[in-house]
Amino acid sequence: MDAAGVDRLSDLTDCLLHAILSRLEARQVVQTCVLSSRWRRLWLAAPCLDIDGGEDQEGEDEEERHKKLDDFVDNLLLRRRTCAFSPLHTLRVSVASPRPLWRRLHHDRRSSICAAHTRWVSRGLESSPAVLEVRGIKLPSFSSGTHRLTKLLLQDVILHKDFEKHLFAWLRVLQDLEIRSSDMSNLSRIESNTLKNLTIEAGTILNFEVIAPRLASLHLAVQFRGLRAFSVTVREAPDLVQASVRLLDNPLPAKEYPFVFQQDPIFLVPMLCRFLGSLSNVRSLELSGFRDMAQHISPPPPPGVPWPAEYQFQLMAPGSDNSAPCPMLQAILDEEHNRLPMFRNLRTLVLDKCDIGDNIQTLCSFLHYTPALEKLTLKNCEVTTCNFT
Repeated sequence: MDAAGVDRLSDLTDCLLHAILSRLEARQVVQTCVLSSRWRRLWLAAPCLDIDGGEDQEGEDEEERHKKLDDFVDNLLLRRRTCAFSPLHTLRVSVASPRPLWRRLHHDRRSSICAAHTRWVSRGLESSPAVLEVRGIKLPSFSSGTHRLTKLLLQDVILHKDFEKHLFAWLRVLQDLEIRSSDMSNLSRIESNTLKNLTIEAGTILNFEVIAPRLASLHLAVQFRGLRAFSVTVREAPDLVQASVRLLDNPLPAKEYPFVFQQDPIFLVPMLCRFLGSLSNVRSLELSGFRDMAQHISPPPPPGVPWPAEYQFQLMAPGSDNSAPCPMLQAILDEEHNRLPMFRNLRTLVLDKCDIGDNIQTLCSFLHYTPALEKLTLKNCEVTTCNFT
């Protein structure tokens, strides 16, 4: 109300009030019903529901708190589903926890709580949202309620055992898919006839192929330190416009985390090169974090055994037998072993935090594979010496 006691906020149109409600957490949205008669039923048609499961913590009152929250969410989703005149646009369901999701699922007391979180997503899908964002939850089946779903954002989730099949069979209008910090070890294929934008970030086991005829944008970020397996290819994406590949974290060993990739280095670079080769039609490419590689001199200690203080690593030299070359850009240019293809459609190339070799020789070699390049951007790249004479 203003200074004269007039409620001007309630005079706004429904669409503006719904836009305000979309920026509130679900419980706050429902609480607006007591403001005035004008607001009594507005929340039922809110286009966005943001359900926060709260931080998962130990405590005597945890189960009681969750029971109240569970009842609230169930009633909220039931009431929202009955509002047929205003379809739900966005559903967000998130649960924050200091413990990994897989560990919570194997905890007797918390497994039932995790099951309730999964049920929230399942019941939310009954309102057929166009956008679904899920964090910290085991996913339910996507076999129903997805006929309007165009955008799916997943973070720290456990995929349903049939996610791969449901993605192709039931998410028939999906255009944007993001999967971050999630276990993708059981995923062998990402196939969609409608997908346009795909983002995969921070996986340690990535063994899948992408079949998406309409794919225009692909972004892949690999947790290089601790990488256990990598075999990713894009099989069908003739209209790919933009792609980026980021190797997260510095692959060189560090005292506080002396752990580098676990996949056999003999196969890691060829698999990465094979992936880049499947992007040969791309028009804009960004490579980030392509620096030196390292390997264990001897096998790492088994799980649970402390790392010895004197434990050593060695850098792998280019062309040496039984080892992967370094630095990374130089490795993928090894024609004898990796055979990087020509990027004949590439117009824009961005190299960020990459080692481009002595006297930029590695960069010059890479440019031989980009005959149509128009724009080159270098960000924070490493070069030993450079003479422009």
